[in-house]
Amino acid sequence: MRVNAGKLDKRITILRTIKSQDADGYWAETTEPVHTCWAQFSRTSGKEINQNNADYTEIMVRFLIRYTSKPIGRKMIVEYAGDRYEITYINDYGDQHDYMEIVAKRLTLEG
Repeated sequence: MRVNAGKLDKRITILRTIKSQDADGYWAETTEPVHTCWAQFSRTSGKEINQNNADYTEIMVRFLIRYTSKPIGRKMIVEYAGDRYEITYINDYGDQHDYMEIVAKRLTLEG
């Protein structure tokens, strides 16, 4: 599978969520970067859904990045252009350890 490396022109950061206690003993979630890289970005699909009596649009996207040995998992988040995407699928693109495909979704509240 041929990939045009020149199309990896979008900067993304992959974040992991960390739960920790603050100074008052309350649990809080923060994120920390795991990997920052260049990616090819494409929207793959979108659909409207109703969740908790509110209308949302679910947007599925695909990021193609160079392969990394850093542990990237489905519980992580991709940050791109000010938006955050939940990772739903990770694939060793072409099974050659050259590129990774990350499929993610973003929920947006309509209205």
